Amino acid sequence: MIEEENKNKLIAGVLGGMGPLATVDFMSMVTEFCPIEKEEDHVRLLVDQNPHIPSRQIMTPEISTKIASTLSQSAVNLENIGANFLVMPCNTAHKFYDLISDAIEIPFLHIVDETVSEISNYFSDKKTVGILATTACLKSEIYQAGLKKNDKDFILPDKENQEECMRIIFSIKDEGDLTGLSQSMKKVAESLIKNGADIIIAGCTEIPLVLKQEDLSVPVISSTKILAIRTIEQANIINIARDYK
Repeated sequence: MIEEENKNKLIAGVLGGMGPLATVDFMSMVTEFCPIEKEEDHVRLLVDQNPHIPSRQIMTPEISTKIASTLSQSAVNLENIGANFLVMPCNTAHKFYDLISDAIEIPFLHIVDETVSEISNYFSDKKTVGILATTACLKSEIYQAGLKKNDKDFILPDKENQEECMRIIFSIKDEGDLTGLSQSMKKVAESLIKNGADIIIAGCTEIPLVLKQEDLSVPVISSTKILAIRTIEQANIINIARDYK
């Protein structure tokens, strides 16, 4: 068990590696957005960067059981070594959120709930949300259910654009080469805007690596950024002002 010297700060445990670049991007954002006066003001992170978790896109009963048990054990391990709360910078893996939560006693921030709440709190005028996410995430309907609860309509990519979205995501996961992917992801997002989306969720943590606010004419809500901000707020017990325009 880690003994934390600063009792006013909480330690965040990170279930990472899904994929590795996205987890590093998340940690970078935790550093970037944390308001500090000195180095010690940064958030302490305990990270399990595990890229060996089976693909969340293939969810046979056997694979689902393996994913759930691996993530649950990682969560227990992080709790045992001193994490005060957990985060998981992978949207699709939140299909297993309840099973992981049942294995631990500490709080576990939910990336989908936090992202949907951000839209409701700061973009109440936006009624139709375009969802960019993995096919497995969309099939689980965790974003759709959250948006419905908050009285938001949603639009999903058509078959061709969803296939392109997946190609881009796995190019990042498997190759780590971002070259030329931004323009391709922009076209997928623009297809949602053309069909009526007035705000876009980057609901896969690979997507913010290649899709930025300046790429689109409507707000882009990065689930990675929201989770990073909420991690800072939870750890430091503070509120961070948003800079939406």
